[in-house]
Amino acid sequence: MAPNMSSTRSKSASNVNLHRRFNDVSTYVTELGGSKGRVIEKVLIANNGVGAVKAIRSIRRWAYEVFGDERAISFVVMATPEDLRSNAEYIRMGDIIVDVPGGSNNHNYANVTLIVELARLHGVHA
Repeated sequence: MAPNMSSTRSKSASNVNLHRRFNDVSTYVTELGGSKGRVIEKVLIANNGVGAVKAIRSIRRWAYEVFGDERAISFVVMATPEDLRSNAEYIRMGDIIVDVPGGSNNHNYANVTLIVELARLHGVHA
């Protein structure tokens, strides 16, 4: 057998796992060599607008392709009174909506202390 054949075979065997469906996020992480202590199933979105929508859509699409369930990863979204009044799309996409103060970003989306506090309070993984 040529020297490259065995390495090609092992690479293609590991690629098979990347294109099959997994039952849940924990199984996915374990079977691909990750740590069970580092499973991300809940994400805090500390942004509004197009960036938030794109992030949620991308992760939901990936979750559907890998797990057959677009809701395998849940989202906690921060929402200011202004965002709520405008019926922002990212809010409708979130699983849990957390009211945060309005006004400048220093009071909400750029407030690291608030973001960390909300992450701890809601038990998010990322």
